Amino acid sequence: MAKTYPLEIENCGEDVYILRSKGHHDPDEFMRAVRAAGYDWPMGYPVHTWHKTARCGAGWSEGIYVEVKPGTRGAYPVTECQEAAGDRLYEAVRAVRAAQADDRTAGDGEVDRG
Repeated sequence: MAKTYPLEIENCGEDVYILRSKGHHDPDEFMRAVRAAGYDWPMGYPVHTWHKTARCGAGWSEGIYVEVKPGTRGAYPVTECQEAAGDRLYEAVRAVRAAQADDRTAGDGEVDRG
């Protein structure tokens, strides 16, 4: 049985804003949690990746996150997004995806009599 993770937003970026949560969460749910947590930066559309935590050595209290392939020993699912601009913004990508979904369903049940 697959492990489930609570949706908990974590800021793990330094030079670039990167927000993440363990687990593969619904992108819209993830972004609602991002905004509810007070992050108002312009962010890109959330993606599902796999990470593992690597130790950094003496002086580091925590490890660093490394993106890995699914099935890698110690890997766990992650939903993450990074700061973005223009057509890469969450809102812009979401609008395009919604329009594409509308286009796919617009002709359902109709017969071309042309």
